[in-house]
Amino acid sequence: MTHRERLTGADLGHRTVLILPLLLLTLCPGCGQGAEEVPEILDITWEMGPPMPWPTKGQAQVTIGEQILAAGAPGFPGWEPSSQRSTGKGWQIRDRGRHVSGWILDTRTRKYGLLPELPVGIKWPQGAAVGDDFYVFTGWVIWPEEQNDNTSNRMFRLSGAGDRKQWEELPSLRVGRFLPGAAVSGTTIVVIGGQATFGARPFMGDHPGAYVNSVEAFDTADPEAGWRDLPPLPGMARESPATTAIGDDIYVFGGDYVNYAESRNGRFEGHLRHCGDGYVLNLKTLRWRRLPDLPFPVHGMEAVAYRDRFIIMAGGIKDYPVDHPYRYKDRIPEVRSPNFDVLVFDTVEKTYRTLPSKIIPFPVHPEREQQIREATGIDLSKGVYRLAAELSLVGKMLYLCGGEVISPHNVTEEVVIGTIVE
Repeated sequence: MTHRERLTGADLGHRTVLILPLLLLTLCPGCGQGAEEVPEILDITWEMGPPMPWPTKGQAQVTIGEQILAAGAPGFPGWEPSSQRSTGKGWQIRDRGRHVSGWILDTRTRKYGLLPELPVGIKWPQGAAVGDDFYVFTGWVIWPEEQNDNTSNRMFRLSGAGDRKQWEELPSLRVGRFLPGAAVSGTTIVVIGGQATFGARPFMGDHPGAYVNSVEAFDTADPEAGWRDLPPLPGMARESPATTAIGDDIYVFGGDYVNYAESRNGRFEGHLRHCGDGYVLNLKTLRWRRLPDLPFPVHGMEAVAYRDRFIIMAGGIKDYPVDHPYRYKDRIPEVRSPNFDVLVFDTVEKTYRTLPSKIIPFPVHPEREQQIREATGIDLSKGVYRLAAELSLVGKMLYLCGGEVISPHNVTEEVVIGTIVE
């Protein structure tokens, strides 16, 4: 029963109408003017969209107006990842390029164009849009080789119109990071967590360094002030949390880390841990608040804010073990699985909903299925996860682009489009 139904029942009489606005504010503090009139998200239906110009994963991706921009990560124009070789330990790709290429999608025409190349090549960068400017930062700088840095603190901005767009380097973050969360509030970019090496040699591959919970912010309206520290994220240090902003609030959900304390001989398989918690940081009070736990622990999920009230989350992998206090710990299945569920968090009611329609899975490649099952224990019976697929919102349309899909190439050019049903 809604507030309005409770207040306008026959037992209250007609006089209730005169005091209804005041009662609504009293019973629903923080809901805001007209909060009850925001339509509920009933479902999101999914279909295949126009494929990207090349297969990729983990690209920095943003929405500016009705356009989606992406840069960094594997691939380049004309790249077809068919040149492959077997090493006896799985498939490896001979050439994924310098990780400098980018594209722009006009969602009105569903046509792609190319962006100017990044000044450096970056694996797993983060992206942010402020006004008409596209910011790319953190990740692993792999090109040119003499600038190699696997937990980069560098940031670049693409600005200008049409053919005059160009990249420039801006002040670096205080801490170099790999796979942090990132969000934008007004003109401020906020970066949360990730891995950091602090100048030491990387451990291995996608495990370059220690997990951190430090948080920092950059006001794009005052770039000369550089980055500033914010209160650290409560709970476990982590990477790949679902992160987004509504007004002055920065929301963080889930994520993952490796329990290095239990690993032996540098082998981290079996020691990946998930986070099932959620937090919100208010940039005015500089205070964190704990949110209700997620219905399942997950990492690699992406988040977007809708109608300044709802947070939509999709993608990733779920149900790895959880070390921290977690409400639903006894419900975690023994077998982890791709996350095809789409969650909606209501920031007013502080509740989660799992929508009826699921993400379209990537088909299992027969040459990889047994290998992946044995290595990870992930249930692929319903298809392959879309990990590191980037999520963008334009109007009522969602665009889930690319991702790590355990094909022989471990990248895809697929774009899955979701339509919000209210």
